[in-house]
Amino acid sequence: MKFKGKLVQWDDDKGFGFIKPIGQQTKVFVHIKSFTHSQRRPQINETLTFTLAKDKQGRESANQVSIFGDKTPKTSSKSSSNGKLRGFLILCLLIILAVAVNQQRLPILFPLIYLLMSVITLIAYAMDKSAARQGKWRTKESTLQIMSLCGGWPGALIAQNWLRHKSQKVSFRITLWCTIAFNIAALIWVLSPSGQTFLSQINL
Repeated sequence: MKFKGKLVQWDDDKGFGFIKPIGQQTKVFVHIKSFTHSQRRPQINETLTFTLAKDKQGRESANQVSIFGDKTPKTSSKSSSNGKLRGFLILCLLIILAVAVNQQRLPILFPLIYLLMSVITLIAYAMDKSAARQGKWRTKESTLQIMSLCGGWPGALIAQNWLRHKSQKVSFRITLWCTIAFNIAALIWVLSPSGQTFLSQINL
């Protein structure tokens, strides 16, 4: 049986909250993994439709949750476009690094740093998503952003596209794109005459 209610509490970092069914005073627990075809995070006071199920402790919780009135096809199209943009940026970075190393404007250390940081960042996102689903200790958002700033942003973009993790929270996405912009700006400076002079001075 389908029920309808409003989301009255929501912890976006932990991915759970409570729904107040219409006409009732009790609250029903809801977890992000119970949402079906969800392409974005729910917001407080949004109307949700759901069924009731029992968790492992025998408590009632929401299942097969949908955001009332959401149109999935449009969101899916937007997600696809974002995925293409992420792929394009990563491809551009690979081309720039390859050309710079080939022309001896960058040491091989730079591509290796990007590769290592991207792998570490991707693993960190995967572990954080697993922790969110299991209700365990989460990785701080600031830690994920620092990883991106230090060259791990390709891994962050891959994680958002493949894992669908940290891809809906607006504040996190804005900060992530700022770290990407700063990192790219730093790379452009390194490739500039002043940056090349600095590298020669430190013997890189």
